[in-house]
Amino acid sequence: MNPKDLKFWYAVFALVGTTIGAGIFGLPFVFFKAGFLVGLAELLVLTSVIILVQQIFGEIALRTRGKKRLVGYDEEYLGSVWKFFSALAVIFGASGAVLVYVILGGEFLAAIFGTDKFFSSLAFFAVWFLAILARPKTFGRFEFYIGAFAFFIIVILPLFSLGYIDLNNLKNLDLSNSFLPYGVILFAIAGYSVIPEMEEILGDQKNKLRKAIVLGTLIPVAVYLIFTFTVVGVSGSLTSRDAISGLALATNSQFLLIVGSFLGLLTVSGAALSQGVFLKETFIYDLKIRTGLAWALTGVIPLTVFLLGARDFLYVVGLVGAVIFGFRVVDVLLIHKRAKKSEITPAYEINLSPWGYYALGSLAILGAILEIWYIISK
Repeated sequence: MNPKDLKFWYAVFALVGTTIGAGIFGLPFVFFKAGFLVGLAELLVLTSVIILVQQIFGEIALRTRGKKRLVGYDEEYLGSVWKFFSALAVIFGASGAVLVYVILGGEFLAAIFGTDKFFSSLAFFAVWFLAILARPKTFGRFEFYIGAFAFFIIVILPLFSLGYIDLNNLKNLDLSNSFLPYGVILFAIAGYSVIPEMEEILGDQKNKLRKAIVLGTLIPVAVYLIFTFTVVGVSGSLTSRDAISGLALATNSQFLLIVGSFLGLLTVSGAALSQGVFLKETFIYDLKIRTGLAWALTGVIPLTVFLLGARDFLYVVGLVGAVIFGFRVVDVLLIHKRAKKSEITPAYEINLSPWGYYALGSLAILGAILEIWYIISK
């Protein structure tokens, strides 16, 4: 393959690898509860919105000199005060994601070894907490292989269940749960954090960034659809919150339970390591906190929330997905308006009218408010 083509696909799969994570396991349950077609409609609409927002973020990366993360863009374009609030949002989102991985990791460990979910989650947390003491390079290659293997299994797992699919299971509809998929979908498909890295990977082919963002978003969505269609089609009313246990019960397969749970454990382990290091580095580099205290805070925040009773995987995913999306959309739009004044000519431009900015930002905030209301009302 041409080296230039390799760069493009490296960029695409950087986004794919960042996007595919624990969110995939929550999609079948929320799709079934709301109705598969309702979930599908929400997925298609939100995918379009995510692609637009991530392309806007890509333009920001193209207009900015030097290597920066989102918090760095906030400091450059919006000032130190907004940078502080952006860092807090990063901490909230990353801590929420770690909490999701701790909950799910415990569920998968419990399924494999027949142990209590609460103590399994604590065991998962303990191993993860010690692992993030290591330098990222220590486990970077390990994480890559975990991600590659998990992605391979996610793709082939549905093939073992195709013969059990009953299309009648896809006909369920409950409009009272129509908002349930919203936050879970956003948690599953947003991968904006890696976009500056994609720009660096492309080097002198920055004109391909927009296409790479589109493909890097659509590939995970296609994987999610195959996985969700299969799990809901097979499991029906047995569809579980973690997807795997319900699928194994519907097929009466202990083998599928063990293999699927092992897949889940691999997936959340790799994601938890990545998110943990990201969170620790946010404390160190963005908030200037000493390494030891940064490491402690990285673990203390999600552990405290878990011990206080936040152990419902779907509610945590939905809340984190919707609230962080609401803040990030507003954040990216504000940066974009300022970045438009940059002297650098980007490889592509996204042009929104003033009403376009207001409409997109308002809808994202409204979605976050409705998600909070939905969770409280349940």
